[in-house]
Amino acid sequence: MKKNNEVELFGLCLVLGIGTVVAGGDGVQVLGYGLSTLGASMLGFSLINNANPYNNLFRALKLEINDRVPKFLERKETNYGYCLTFRLLAGMSTDDFEKKKLAIEQHLNRKIEITYNNWRIFIKVYEKQLEELIPYEFSKCKGILEFNIGKVLGDKTLNLDLEKAVHLLIAGETGSGKSTLVRSIITNIVLSRRKVSLHLIDLKNGAEFNLFRKSNIVKTFSRNIDEAEVVLENLIEEVNKRYDLFFENDVVDIREYNKLKNIKKLDYQICIIDEFADLQNEKGSISSVEVLAAKARACGVHLIISTQRPDSKILNGRIKANIPCVIGLKTMNSLNSRIIIDEDGLEKLRGRGHGLLRYGNLTEFQSMFLEVVKARELIKHTYIEKEIKREVKEEIGKLDNLDFIKDLGVDIDDSN
Repeated sequence: MKKNNEVELFGLCLVLGIGTVVAGGDGVQVLGYGLSTLGASMLGFSLINNANPYNNLFRALKLEINDRVPKFLERKETNYGYCLTFRLLAGMSTDDFEKKKLAIEQHLNRKIEITYNNWRIFIKVYEKQLEELIPYEFSKCKGILEFNIGKVLGDKTLNLDLEKAVHLLIAGETGSGKSTLVRSIITNIVLSRRKVSLHLIDLKNGAEFNLFRKSNIVKTFSRNIDEAEVVLENLIEEVNKRYDLFFENDVVDIREYNKLKNIKKLDYQICIIDEFADLQNEKGSISSVEVLAAKARACGVHLIISTQRPDSKILNGRIKANIPCVIGLKTMNSLNSRIIIDEDGLEKLRGRGHGLLRYGNLTEFQSMFLEVVKARELIKHTYIEKEIKREVKEEIGKLDNLDFIKDLGVDIDDSN
């Protein structure tokens, strides 16, 4: 009976690793003591791993320094999923985590966002993915040239301030959602009611931007390359005039100039070019765009250019160097993706407005869907019929028979 008790106590040592065993011989005492030490070590190892369940992941990804990994602090439930907080090790940075972002996402089977604050790394884990269809909804922004371009993970609105970004390039293949994104951007600008003038260049013979032509903030509307060249040359002239004004008044940019007293304030002007690729064979036009991209940085003249045929000739080094803000939509292959955002990824997007914004960091977003009919309904109160009639008169002035025009209700003074 006594022997059986000794065996039971010995077994208890094996399981719990507690204290030395008094019952039995010295050999049992020594062995029990050794096993107690081993048990305590294993128990401590277990507690450490339970305290930081991401130890194994970090070690496998080499996110460690001197055999130490970032200390796990807490997991906090959020409206988008949950947020993991770790204390950053000395000598480690967010770049170390960004390099392993894909592996962490695949381990968690979720999209993540990595941020830093006060020696802490935050890994936001999104359990809800981006919606594939987000109906258009206008939201007024604070900045003069700030507008909403869609939503990011967590159902947060993504705004872009063109005054800070200066210029914007939008590129993606057919079906990527480029047209509806540009349409929503123009609609946002029109509805914001800021002191902004638009110059629309639609090289699809005016078909895409036609619904905006009558808006009171649209100052020029170009349907072909010849008309586009005139507008671009006039904008360069305007840029030069503005810099002369800045020099004469000892100011450096439009904001400082507009704060002066007893001067006529300058408006912000945005030139939006649809299918920029069509200008590639016109050296004068491409050169004008390059000049504007380089010189118009501080004078309130901005560019938004879009294309569905990105290649290295169209998006050359001069264009990309002066347009650091890029929206990349779905592309056919990784080569086109690298041309647009300098890395792979666009070829993996699903299309229909699913994009990546490169402006400093790379941000995934879903643009809002806006049909032509709804866009026209939203902005029709800004239409100026008299100006359109004047344009019609100028265009039809060369015609001999004006009777069919009068039948349309346009008042034509043909007394001359």
